[in-house]
Amino acid sequence: MSPKASDADRAEREEILPPMANASSSISVLERAAIDSAIATARQFPRDLKSASDDIMSLATLDEQTAAEMMYALPRGNKPIRGPSVRLAEIIMQCWGNNRVTAQVLEIDRANKIVTAEGTFHDLQTNAAIKAVVNRRISDKYGRIYSDDMIVTTGNAACAIARRNATLVGVPKAVWRRAYEAAERRIAGDIKTLATRREAAVKAFAQYGVKPEQIFGAIGVKAIEDITLDHMPTLIGMYQTLRSGEETVETMFDPRRGGKSFEAVENPLKDDDAGAGAESSKNGDDGKRPKNSKKTEAKADAPAGQAAGPKNADEYKTYARAIIDESKSKAEAETWFTSEAQRNLRSKCGIDFDALDLMKSWIAEKFDATGQSGAND
Repeated sequence: MSPKASDADRAEREEILPPMANASSSISVLERAAIDSAIATARQFPRDLKSASDDIMSLATLDEQTAAEMMYALPRGNKPIRGPSVRLAEIIMQCWGNNRVTAQVLEIDRANKIVTAEGTFHDLQTNAAIKAVVNRRISDKYGRIYSDDMIVTTGNAACAIARRNATLVGVPKAVWRRAYEAAERRIAGDIKTLATRREAAVKAFAQYGVKPEQIFGAIGVKAIEDITLDHMPTLIGMYQTLRSGEETVETMFDPRRGGKSFEAVENPLKDDDAGAGAESSKNGDDGKRPKNSKKTEAKADAPAGQAAGPKNADEYKTYARAIIDESKSKAEAETWFTSEAQRNLRSKCGIDFDALDLMKSWIAEKFDATGQSGAND
């Protein structure tokens, strides 16, 4: 074959098979064309607001089981939180029409033990887009990271929540609020059926291994007789949250999420250390804190050689890491970590749920292999 023929064949092949570098740009052009076409169609056939709202209402209250699936609930302190569920967001998305909703896992961070997902809602008719980012923990209460299968499951749950959050922001609340409130009223029932319904609701949790005492503590009652009509939507919402996989029994009924997380202060802008120093100066001790101060009490349970006095979350983490590293046994570290003085200090420093898990993982990583470290050094 002559060189000229070879060059001609090569040019023909290059024309038929474009370089791979152009493949991604070709896909982007096709995707953009599809979106432009969808926007043009949406504007040609705009939605009817009243029809969309009525359709959402009709589907959300189709029957009692459907109404129960329209909300989620989570016990948080003395006032559980409640809101529209993933299932309701799906109905809203379908009935609202002329939109695109997507979700994807952005990152699996094994170092910080979280998975991050992003949900996007794009209203094709108005060309408004909303993004929602959701983080989910991928470690158990002992700080051990989940298995690969559980990480995938957690990622799917995070995507579902991200889609819900983006949809509920993208579609005006005025469109779906009436349906949500109607679903709440339907599952609350009336006083005639309260005894039967609350007993059935408590029994439904048994399949997940949840004890009645855990349920009563989560909603702030002492016995099943104390559950009123107002508690029923929360109770059913909690069950539906477990059933949908958005939460696990471990995360929903974790005792660390109960009660007050932070101590209320009279004046959050007041410089306590400056005030304490000024008062101490008046007493002639050169601004040093008195020996019976709360920070000294917090130090009482710490191994010797560690200075007390963290003032915020970052300082407390450094303080805790040093003490854990110095501890000679797991029992010593856990006794210090679970002491009342340390719980109070963590509350004042603003230690959140994730930071607490991180510090527990430090203890587990140091001692779980042998249960003892440095005892014979």
